[in-house]
Amino acid sequence: MIKIRAVKKHNVSLSGKIIIIIITFILMCAVLWTGVMFLNMTGNAKDIALNDEKAYMEALDANVASVQEVCNLAKQVVSRNATIKEYIQLRQNGGELSSIEKIDFYNNEIASIDNMTNVNPYLYQIRMFVNADITEKKPCFYRIDRMKHMEWAGNYRDNEWQIDYLDKVFLESINKNLHLAGLISEIKDDNGKLLAVLEVSTSLENLFTNYYNDNDDEFSCFIDNNGVLYCSDFQRETWNINREKLLNYIKYNKQSSFLSVFNKEDSIVSVREMPSLKGTFIHVKGMEDSVDSYYRSQMPYIFVVFISMLVFIIIVVISIRNIFKRFNTLTSEVSKIKDGKNIRLPEHGNDEISALGKQINKMISSLENLNEENTRRQLLVKNAEIKSLQNQINAHFMYNVLETIKMMAEIKEEFEISDAITSLGQMFRYSMKWTSGMVELEEEIKYIKNYLNLLNLRFDYEIYLSLNIPKEYMSLRIPKMSLQPLVENSVYHGIENIAEDTYIYIKAFAIDNIVNIEVSDAGVGMSEQTLNELRERINATEGVDDSKEHGRALYNVSQRIKMYFGSEYGLQIFSKEGVYTKVLIQIPLDKEINL
Repeated sequence: MIKIRAVKKHNVSLSGKIIIIIITFILMCAVLWTGVMFLNMTGNAKDIALNDEKAYMEALDANVASVQEVCNLAKQVVSRNATIKEYIQLRQNGGELSSIEKIDFYNNEIASIDNMTNVNPYLYQIRMFVNADITEKKPCFYRIDRMKHMEWAGNYRDNEWQIDYLDKVFLESINKNLHLAGLISEIKDDNGKLLAVLEVSTSLENLFTNYYNDNDDEFSCFIDNNGVLYCSDFQRETWNINREKLLNYIKYNKQSSFLSVFNKEDSIVSVREMPSLKGTFIHVKGMEDSVDSYYRSQMPYIFVVFISMLVFIIIVVISIRNIFKRFNTLTSEVSKIKDGKNIRLPEHGNDEISALGKQINKMISSLENLNEENTRRQLLVKNAEIKSLQNQINAHFMYNVLETIKMMAEIKEEFEISDAITSLGQMFRYSMKWTSGMVELEEEIKYIKNYLNLLNLRFDYEIYLSLNIPKEYMSLRIPKMSLQPLVENSVYHGIENIAEDTYIYIKAFAIDNIVNIEVSDAGVGMSEQTLNELRERINATEGVDDSKEHGRALYNVSQRIKMYFGSEYGLQIFSKEGVYTKVLIQIPLDKEINL
């Protein structure tokens, strides 16, 4: 026998039907608006990306001009130093200074050349290759036979730039990861005799920002007027595949940024002819990341629109429910009549519901004599509050929670949020794992990178990190959290006030078994008076006044270095108002610290 089950029909109230109709209409309008908006956003994204690229190229042009200006000024200062010229001529003629004069010459004239490099982050090195038998002094004063190892030695032209070469003055210590660009010039006496060859160099990364970017979506190269290509090994395959197209870009576009199809992808191409460098710079960037970035930038606005829409829907629902509340109250009260309840309906108002209520009250009055013992049913609603007490959250739990949030963000394709959570998690792990007061330099650098990644989410500008640290120094052990406070000081006291894309430079080098770690910025700098006050605060013997925030972090770092390595080591600060600020940490190269 087949059993037939009765299907209960779910009746929808009149207010519910009206609400459904209004919400459906709003959602249809939202879908239509979203479609039109995304079509417009795609076009806007390309325009914005093109404008951003033009701004980037203008910044690159300005940076190239600034670096060239610094190098030219350095060249002029050195080449016009009459004392150095006189000494070289003296040595060419077989003469020599007295011991005291010679020491004074090297401690003042030659040392001043090295100081120019130390105070300017744009400069990598200033070298003189002297055409005479002189006493060499690293890193800037050499005999001319040292020059033969340099790649440009055989084909340089006076007062012209050499692009992309390695530092080969000492073959045993070549840094193959550091590519240089240098202004080469000759220093001659009044008779035209060669006194020295002057090399003023900078890193290629300093000259062309993000030149060695190994991003698949981005391509950069420099081609000199002789057709010689300069690019990273990573980008060379791209050049080989697109050589003809890139040469056509140079041929038909001298100083412009435009849209083009590159590697089967919509891209922005920028071509900049640089006569002073006797070549042309090309930058190609895919549109996909730029469009995605624009979409992500618009998400807060879209979110606001949808939140506003949601609020509007809620207001509509509440309004409709309020309208029908009196009607529902009326029907609810009327339903009590069948149980013999004695009720009275509100009669205020002049609308249809009020009129109906009056008629029902008349009917109820006629029934009161028959049902006096009936009482009105009362409904009691009781809410329970549940408190969740959490006494302690251990680090492992926090890591797991962050990892879960990261996965949720990646599922929703919120990759920027995912990357931020990754950086935050790595910072937590680094800061919470305090098993020792010492860490490797590489760990501290990773922490700084994560710190800047999170910091850049707050700003409308980018703070980039430029590293010039030999690989062998990455395993060097330093006090934990000793570099991050210096970077934080650079941001909040030097960079925030200029509010534009900039760099923080970290450089490491050794002199006489002492490792020097420099953290510098091209921020607002500080006056001589402020600098002296800060130095006094850092070198204070009785601590820093807690009411004075500026200098406390530097003081703590300095004291920790002295505690670990000795009072002869510590922290130094240099600055020039409106130009730069540089903090120098000095630690021993071979001293073992067991903590």
